[in-house]
Amino acid sequence: MAIISEALISIWSHLPAILVTLALVHFTRNYLKPGVTSIPGPFLAKLTNLWRFIDVANGRAEVTLYNLHQKHGDYVRLGPNVVSVRNLDALKTIYGINKGYQKTNFYSVQQQLAKGRPTPTLFTTTDEVFHAAIKRPISSAYSMSTLTEFEPFVDKTIHTLFGKLDELVAEAKVCDIAAWLQYYAFDVIGELTFSKPLGFLEKGKDIDGIIVALEHMLDYSGKIGQMPWLDYLFIKNPLKSLFGGGSTGAVARFARARLDERLNQKSTSPVANKQKDFLDRFLEARNEHPNIVSDNQVFSYTISNMNAGSDTTAISLRAILYYALKNPRASTKLQQELTTALEENRISLPVSWKQSQEQLPYLDAVIKEALRLHPAVGLMLERVVPAEGLQLPGGGPFLPAGTIVGANPWIVHRSHVFGEDVESFVPERWLKMDTESETSFQDRKQKMMRATFTFGAGPRTCIGKNISLLEIYKLIPSLFLRYKIEFNDPNAEWEIVNAWFVRQKNMDVRLTHHSEPIAR
Repeated sequence: MAIISEALISIWSHLPAILVTLALVHFTRNYLKPGVTSIPGPFLAKLTNLWRFIDVANGRAEVTLYNLHQKHGDYVRLGPNVVSVRNLDALKTIYGINKGYQKTNFYSVQQQLAKGRPTPTLFTTTDEVFHAAIKRPISSAYSMSTLTEFEPFVDKTIHTLFGKLDELVAEAKVCDIAAWLQYYAFDVIGELTFSKPLGFLEKGKDIDGIIVALEHMLDYSGKIGQMPWLDYLFIKNPLKSLFGGGSTGAVARFARARLDERLNQKSTSPVANKQKDFLDRFLEARNEHPNIVSDNQVFSYTISNMNAGSDTTAISLRAILYYALKNPRASTKLQQELTTALEENRISLPVSWKQSQEQLPYLDAVIKEALRLHPAVGLMLERVVPAEGLQLPGGGPFLPAGTIVGANPWIVHRSHVFGEDVESFVPERWLKMDTESETSFQDRKQKMMRATFTFGAGPRTCIGKNISLLEIYKLIPSLFLRYKIEFNDPNAEWEIVNAWFVRQKNMDVRLTHHSEPIAR
């Protein structure tokens, strides 16, 4: 017994030295990780993912990464086993179809809890086989040809928004347009998914804390996603479920309530001649593919819609409006295009999807350019190198299986294919130059489109991409046609926080109706 006591005392007395030794061994192994040792990056990042955690917590990780790539080139080591990639040829492989690059546990952190259990969605699942299986039954619902059938839902929401903005015009009040654009995006997705707005526009405020809950979820996911094991100490800690601590998120609660309402409605008194919404299509998929689509999977689909179709769309709308207003030459040119098209009866109000694609080329250029400069996603779209490894092109090293790689849209969107003035808002880069042949223009445009990661890339491109585009291409021209929009303080800059999605605030504007009446 005395020997054991002496041994314990000896271990305890040497514990600091033991811990220091273990830490040194751990950090040395991280630093000398095979395949990535030659890739430049911050010294601390080579030792621990805590560097990434702190960088994301500071709220402008995209700026840090841009500066690192400017200094080091196409490849930057952001963690012991993490490489940020800017090389476009490498990205073709990483995000290519059937290349075997799976999402990392960064995405698992974003799985919301329902009754205390994580709910994988089309966006957050890391299982590619599962993703393909659950996407197939409902993919046609997201095609643009199908979504244009939903235009009346979007038009209805636009009219509701304009009714609220008209009240601000009548009272000559300053408008927090950043908030109203988010209310619009949420209510549209409510209409499209459930034939029922969430009520943000009508109330003019957050409903049931959904926006705050989503922001907290993104703040958490962005930081904890850099060290995913921390998630099992916090939100997904099994002990929380054992002791009744596993909660259901606000978005999940709303989606579950709407799903239960619809299931009860269909079993009692189905609505005749009702235009089909997403939930109708999800339930049809359940009936047609019962082995794949369960009630829980229908629930997961609705959560995907709510998350993918709201925050990112609001961010995109703000970016377009901000850059247009901050560049008077561009906003004047856009206004002229819209007014002329309306006077010539080539467009209506609200503008239809078809009209936006066929009659408004400068609008298209403005939107593409704003989304290039300010993509909603501000962190790396992480993937895991498969078994065969990855030879990085352009003189890069060979990365072994298990290495985490990926691109940040903010970095790729400042690639050389976009020209030399990549930090400037130049919608004309998306249009044919007078000195350019049609063939040269199409080739140049295709290169830019292939380097556009606004909605991700490859087989995991955001399934809600067309929803977002429909909302954007209808609202932006309609907004400029109905109102004269000016910043309340022309010299004020917006505030940006990158918490995974790059949110903006401080966008107070003043709205007035155009002096020459436009059809309302």
